[in-house]
Amino acid sequence: MSASGITIHYLGHHPGFAERLARWSWDEWQPIYQQRGQTWEHALRNYQERLNIDSVPLALVALNENGELVGTVSLKYYDLDIRPEITVWLGGLFVIPESRGRGVGSLLMTRAVEEARRLELPSLHLWTSSAESLYQKLGWKVVERMDYCGKPIVMMEFPFKN
Repeated sequence: MSASGITIHYLGHHPGFAERLARWSWDEWQPIYQQRGQTWEHALRNYQERLNIDSVPLALVALNENGELVGTVSLKYYDLDIRPEITVWLGGLFVIPESRGRGVGSLLMTRAVEEARRLELPSLHLWTSSAESLYQKLGWKVVERMDYCGKPIVMMEFPFKN
């Protein structure tokens, strides 16, 4: 899949990126990790576990035309500890600042939904405190609004049509 020179790959095909993805995640969401009692090592282990291609957890990476890492998204388990009944989540969408506004996030999200369908996942949820409008444009529906780690968030679901 490609748009504007961006290609989407499995992290499993580029395992050397795991540490950089963990660093991005830690830098972006450190307060959430810490409120969950997690450390940098947890972030690193999360990405090392996402090297799968045919099962969850897995991560996708966006590479530019020069093969440089510019973004990521993951399919993972139990991303919202206050909703333990929901098992599979889309999360960790991150695009480097200089590549934002170019459709990289939308490309990653679209591919992640395709992967969820390919893996025959029964449902797919996400939560966000900042990107509700982006996800709505991509077809996600609001399920619930709540506070999490001191922030208002929205939980959303992708409406698979079986």
